[in-house]
Amino acid sequence: MPDSIREQIIEAFATRISAGRAIQLDGSSDLPARALWDSSESAERMNYGKLRMTTEMNVGFMDNVNRSIDNSKQGNAMLADLLEDALNNDPTLGGLCSQINYSDSVIDYPEPGQNQIAILAVFQIVYETDNTSPFSQ
Repeated sequence: MPDSIREQIIEAFATRISAGRAIQLDGSSDLPARALWDSSESAERMNYGKLRMTTEMNVGFMDNVNRSIDNSKQGNAMLADLLEDALNNDPTLGGLCSQINYSDSVIDYPEPGQNQIAILAVFQIVYETDNTSPFSQ
C-alpha cells in the first residue's frame, strides 16, 4: 500500500530540514542534530469533496554551546538556520501541500553545567485530501 499524503509530507519535510523522525535529542547525540515530531492534526471539510488538513510539526534543533559567542546569538543563529531550511524553498513540498507556516519557537538556553543549547519550533503544514481517502488529493 502506498504512503498516505500525510506520511509523504512528513517525510519530505524531515528530509528538507535534515531531521530524524521522532528521535530523542540529548547531550549524547551526535550534534548538531534535528528531530521532527508530527503531533496533532485538524481537518476542515470543504464544499467540493475535500478535507483541508493542518498538521503540526514540532522540530527540535540541538547543538553544543559555543563558548566563544553569547548564548542568545547562538540560539538566534540556530533558529534562523532552521527557518531558512524550512521556509526558503518550494512552499508546496513538490505539490504535496498548499503552505508551510512557522508559528512559534522557544530557545532552551543551557543551565549552569550544561553544554547544549536547543531550539524548539512549531510549523503547520496545510494540505488537502479527498474526503474519502487519506491516500489521494
